Amino acid sequence: MTQYMSLNDIYKELQQKPEYMDLERGATSDEIKNIEQILGVKLPDQYVNFLQIFGFMMADGLCINGVCPPELNAYVSIIEFTKDRRSEVFYENGIQPCGDNAVVIHDNGESYVLLFCEGHPQAGKIVWRHLAERYQDSESFDNFNEFLTFWIN
Repeated sequence: MTQYMSLNDIYKELQQKPEYMDLERGATSDEIKNIEQILGVKLPDQYVNFLQIFGFMMADGLCINGVCPPELNAYVSIIEFTKDRRSEVFYENGIQPCGDNAVVIHDNGESYVLLFCEGHPQAGKIVWRHLAERYQDSESFDNFNEFLTFWIN
C-alpha cells in the first residue's frame, strides 16, 4: 500500500520551500459552498480538507488553486482557472476538454491539473495534462494526497 504524507507533514515541508504562501486561514464552509455552486460540482473530501486548512497554497514553483483574496484571483482562484479551462478556446484542434465534473487545481499555461469531482467516473482522481501532449493525460494520481506527496518529493 502506498504511503501518502498527511496534510500537516506537507504543510511543514512546504513552509521550508522558497516563496511559500497560503491564505493564512482555512476556507470557510460558505467559501467552499460558493466554489461548488458556481462551478456546479461537489468537491472531493480530501480537497475540501485542504481548503479548510490552507485555502490555497503556493511554493517551490507550484500553486494549488483554491480560495484566495481578490488580488490573487489571477494566480490561485479555482473558480477562474476552471471557468477558463471549460471555455471552448482550449478545445480547438482536438485538445481534450476539461469537462463539467472537474476543477482545475493548478494551471501554469503549459500544463494544468484536473481534480475529478462527484458524478465523474474518476471521482477523487487527479490528472496532469501538458501542452506538449496536447493536454492529454500525462500523469495521474488516485487521490489529492497522492498528488501532494508527489509534488513534495
